[in-house]
Amino acid sequence: MRSLSLSFAALALSFGAVLAAAAPVSGQTLPVSYPPSRALSDITAWLQRETPIAPGQVVDISPSAVTAVTGAQPTGQPRGFLAAISSEALDPQILSHEGIASWSIPVEIDCDKRSVRLGVMTGFTGRDLKNDPRTVREADANWVTPTASAPLGAVIRALCDRDFRRPLMAKVKAGATPKTPEPAKAPTEAPIQTAQAAPEPKAPKAQPALRPGLPPAKPAAVAEAPPPKAKPPSGGAIAVQIGASPSKPDIEGLLAKFRKKFAGEMGGLSGSVATVEVDGKTVNRALISGFGTNAQAGEFCKKLSAEGQACFIRR
Repeated sequence: MRSLSLSFAALALSFGAVLAAAAPVSGQTLPVSYPPSRALSDITAWLQRETPIAPGQVVDISPSAVTAVTGAQPTGQPRGFLAAISSEALDPQILSHEGIASWSIPVEIDCDKRSVRLGVMTGFTGRDLKNDPRTVREADANWVTPTASAPLGAVIRALCDRDFRRPLMAKVKAGATPKTPEPAKAPTEAPIQTAQAAPEPKAPKAQPALRPGLPPAKPAAVAEAPPPKAKPPSGGAIAVQIGASPSKPDIEGLLAKFRKKFAGEMGGLSGSVATVEVDGKTVNRALISGFGTNAQAGEFCKKLSAEGQACFIRR
């Protein structure tokens, strides 16, 4: 199995990890689009036409990929953010060599130290940042300090520096499209609709009008009970942090919204607020507890990341 090349390790992620455990790719080329040129106008039009990334969310454009901040929540003191990062490959070799055309990753950012901590990196074969996901790299508990010119350096500057200029904002303001999503949108809005829009399966009638291709209806007793979800055991020592703030009411409100939004994922888990002192300042952390292993916590974070909710593992 071929490990990731240096060119891919230096692509727009530049997250400091060589993803040698990536699965090999079958020789078949997938139908994935690319912008006709590297002109900013062409990249802007391509993003709006082919990807879920809005031009105003983009913080870095490299020869390898476009990197965007698709969601961010402040963490209070020390000053920082929990951010959701998404990227779309511009170099076709990434797809042919590594089997992914786009990827997402939750990132914890410390603005004062200019450091980041990376969550689970999820890759996708297409441009939708949704279908056919696979784990490309597991979460890393260590803090790293990227160079200012790296894509992660741009992520830090975009969230921590007031004078940061996003590369495609001028094109957005030029009026190419009437809908311009705000950059660094909080990841608690749109995903709520996604979670609520999935109704529970209804028991089929005796003579059901099934959609083409569906198998015959099961007995009502079977149809009423959806397949059980794998639930992490309760009482584990590992937790997932979904936010932090110096204000306890604010973080309690965040936790309440999270419980409602992700009610289907909370089986066997519990939510709580932990108040700690960091560098002489009070910080309230929203924690989801009950994981027995890092793998269970990482899988939970991966599901949250797909919904735009940043998180990271905390023991």
